[in-house]
This record gives sequence, C-alpha cells and structure tokens, in this order.
Amino acid sequence: MPELIAGELVAAAVVDARVWESQGDVSPDGIYLTGQPGPVLPFVMFRAWKVPVGIVQEEVRLFGPSGRMIFRWGPEYRRMSGMFDLTTEVDRVGHAVFDESGRYVASFVLDGQVLGEIEVPVYVQAAPPPLDKAVEDGLKKSDVIWVGADIAGRRKTVPAWFAYKNGKVYVLSRREPGTDEQTIPGAGSAREFIVITRRKLRDTSLDELAAAGRVLEGAEWEAAAATLVDRRRSRNGPPADAIKRWRGTCDILELTLTAASA
Repeated sequence: MPELIAGELVAAAVVDARVWESQGDVSPDGIYLTGQPGPVLPFVMFRAWKVPVGIVQEEVRLFGPSGRMIFRWGPEYRRMSGMFDLTTEVDRVGHAVFDESGRYVASFVLDGQVLGEIEVPVYVQAAPPPLDKAVEDGLKKSDVIWVGADIAGRRKTVPAWFAYKNGKVYVLSRREPGTDEQTIPGAGSAREFIVITRRKLRDTSLDELAAAGRVLEGAEWEAAAATLVDRRRSRNGPPADAIKRWRGTCDILELTLTAASA
C-alpha cells in the first residue's frame, strides 16, 4: 500500500539571518560562508506547513552542488495545528561548516517523507566578518593559542604557536607526532576547529572561537611557511633550513575564525 501523505509544505525559505531580520518572510533565499570550506554566517529556516493535527518529526537537509548532503537539521518533534491552519516554524542555525558553495537543494522532511524542496544559493562572503577588537588584540599580542577539535565526541586541544595575518590564523602541524614540532588534533581530517585565545602573560582564556580549517598546499603552503618561520621563537638555524625540515613532514592549517562564542 502507498504511504500516507503527511501533509503539504505551503511555503519555505532558507535565508541569511541579517536579511531575515530586515525583510522577514519575503526575504530572498541565500546563505553566506566566510570561506570555502568555511563557517556559515547565521541563517534562518522558515517553513509553513498544512499538516493534520499531531506530533511529527521534522528535519531539513541541505544538498550541495556535488549531490552530497552537506548539512542536516533535526529530526525534531513538532506539533502541527491541522489541515485548516498553517503551522509556521522558524529556526536559526548559527553553527555549521560547509565545504561547497553554489546552488544547494533544501529538502523539507516530515516523518521521513520529503514533502518539498527549494533551491538555495550559497555564497562565499568577500571578506570574513570583523573580529571583536579584544579578540584581535589577543591574537596580535600573544605567542600561543590553544587549538583543537571535537574528535569522537571528545574535545582535544593543544597549546600552539601560530601566525595571524589578514584575519586568518596559520598553525604548523607535524603529521607524525614528535618532539620537534606541535601536532594539532584533527589536522587533515576535521572540518571545524576550536581556537582559544590567551590573555597576555597570564594562563587564562580570553575567548573561544569556532574556525574552519583548510590544509594548504603548493604555493600557498610556501607563502604561509615564510610567514610562520618568522614567528618560530625556538628556531635553530636560518629560516630556509626550518622550512626545508617542514616540507613533507608538516601540514599548515589556515583557520578562518568566526565571532567569539557566548
């Protein structure tokens, strides 16, 4: 027997939160990233359902241009008002990392059934949003930050020397752990990282931020290595020797930061 239809999606939108705040449910669809891959800027998911009275499981799936599911919200239990009334839901997403931009497909699902789909453009914002001045000062004045990722449900961070340039944080990470250079948890595998800035000359945290990580290669690796080598306080020998040791043994992560968490 065919499955029962759970209801109807009358209207839907996936909108940058800044646009939603000014234009509401007439806002054009669109999501913005701070890089590729990169953290998303907060966005709003609006749905208007016409569904029989009762409790349902609702979820939203976002598929990138490659066809992969890049983001999934839910499932969440929601109570529907009935076929003679619209049930409107508005949820804000403020913490996610996308590794594709372009035309996405948003699928709206009730009780496992896809009841509607829309196209949503995902853009890379030209420049990352400015960091809080205290955070930026902490990065400029400190020699060490804590960097890591959530791995298998556990947070792992390590103290790391770094370079900060043009709104990006660069860290060296030895592929095989050793005593000569740091190894960053999640380097080469995690999509999202944690950065904790330190107060100058004090072992206390200043701010915790989320960051999207990108492993650099080729000319980008070389340029970042030249920036990092000047920050290496305990370097032995000339800069060229240190960079030569890093080639083939160390990754360089470019971290794009988001605003500090509350």
